[in-house]
Parts: sequence; C-alpha cells; structure tokens
Amino acid sequence: MDYANRYDGIGDYAAWLIRHKARMLVGSAGFTKSDRDDLEQEMVLDLLQRLPKFDSKKAQRNTFVARIVEHKAVSIIEKRTAGKRDWHLCTASLNDRRMTDDGESAERLEGYDMDEYLRQSGQLSRSAEESLGLSIDLERIIAVLPPELRVLCERFQSENVAEVSRNTGISRSTLYDKIKQIRSLFEDSGLKEYL
Repeated sequence: MDYANRYDGIGDYAAWLIRHKARMLVGSAGFTKSDRDDLEQEMVLDLLQRLPKFDSKKAQRNTFVARIVEHKAVSIIEKRTAGKRDWHLCTASLNDRRMTDDGESAERLEGYDMDEYLRQSGQLSRSAEESLGLSIDLERIIAVLPPELRVLCERFQSENVAEVSRNTGISRSTLYDKIKQIRSLFEDSGLKEYL
C-alpha cells in the first residue's frame, strides 16, 4: 500500500523527509505499516509547531527541517521503547484465551481485578466498597446541610470554585469561607478521612 498524504505548507523537502523517516521507522521499535500515517502526522505537527522559530541567520531551512524531523523520530522511538511501554516486554495480550481454575476458557483480562489495578496504579484510591460507603455518607451529610451549603456542595461536584463564583456571582473569598464551613461540618460528622 502506497501512502500519498499531502502536506501543504511545509515544503517538498520536508514532506519527502517526513515520509522517508516514517518508512524507516516501520519495522523498528514495533511500528507497523498501519502506524505510518500516525508517525508522519506526529512529525508534521512537531515541525509545524517549531517552524516559527526558524532563523535563516543560523542555518538553512532544509538543515533546520532535517534536525527537527530527526529529533522527533528519535523521541518517538524513545517514547515507544520506554520501560513502561516497551513493546518487547509485552508477552501476551489481555484478549488471549486461557483456561481458568474451573477448566473453562476465558480471556486473560477477566482474571484481573480492575479496582485493584487502578488502586495500585494510583488512579483509584478506594475499593468499590469504600467508594460506595463514601457515596452513602456524602448523601447523608449533604441532605442535612443548610440549603445554601447543600446547593454549593452539589455545584462543587461538577464545577470548580472559579466556575461557581462566575455562575453564582458569589465572590471566591466568600466561597472559600463556605468551603471551610462545609469541611467543619464534614469533620464533625466523622467524615474527616474523606477530606
């Protein structure tokens, strides 16, 4: 399959060089032909972002373009082969089928506890049970808050302080005072661990 992406505005040499580098990357660092368009686009985007910094007093345009494209190709390879995403280290797919302890066939992914993975990777700080408990506790305490603080709590679930201030006309300093009141009420109700 021959690719003929058009890259208007960067010049013939730059377009040729980017296509050439993308072809060279295919087959190395785990890149395949299907990655070629993405590789080209990454290099074009990087070049377009850096072209305004070109200074004809320091180098010729083609030299500048060649260095930018070369550095981007190297950074793409470094990123791809970084320890945490090195394609050499991937020995199995999560979609591979395997035998379970029950003797049934299941995808490897089904054997992993997603909550545990998210907790270990820092993306989730509480178990499903703790999250449910938090949700129940929050509903309980929010229900008994004074109406003004209840409305603010509900707003803070989807808006930050600046947005609430802008949307309600309440100054930020007043909102921070209200937040202190809410925190105090949460602490008094035994919810300090959630703050």
